[in-house]
Amino acid sequence: MANPSRLPGVALLLLLGGCSLPKTTAPPLPPPVSAAPLPAAPAGAWAWSSQIESAGTRLRGSLGGGAEVSQTSDQRLWIALPGEAAFAAGRSAVTPAAGAWLDQIAASLRGLPRAEVQIVGPADKRGGQSLAVDRAASARDWMVMRGVPARRMAVSGPDARGRGLAADGRLHIFVGEKSTPP
Repeated sequence: MANPSRLPGVALLLLLGGCSLPKTTAPPLPPPVSAAPLPAAPAGAWAWSSQIESAGTRLRGSLGGGAEVSQTSDQRLWIALPGEAAFAAGRSAVTPAAGAWLDQIAASLRGLPRAEVQIVGPADKRGGQSLAVDRAASARDWMVMRGVPARRMAVSGPDARGRGLAADGRLHIFVGEKSTPP
């Protein structure tokens, strides 16, 4: 029979284990405007709004430290954070530097209630797809703790061949608002 004094601890662990957010796999993302040509995207899938433009301008001026902010050709805001500054080698926990960046991004996302976010985590030499997805999930969880609804965010890693986004070692965050049909 189990030790009765240990049961509350076991129950707490079981409860907390059920609280983790699900990892979702999103479809591959198009690269930013400055990268390789984009695959054909559905016409009018995303709309560039003045609110997204304003958020991009604020983030461009405040992130610094190797972070990049741009507009994609499919009308989304693209944010790339250097992976080596965002995560320790072989680890998925967000570093203090990445936490500061993610705090600013979360503040912008709270002002964009219609925005959908896709986070692509970087892999490194010690870990592949699994580590990349865990890193993206850590970034998502960080922003959820700062008030961004989890239902608005999807996480993924680089494609199965290790090429494309996040194979470049950066954490990519895409923010877009769906265009509304006329």
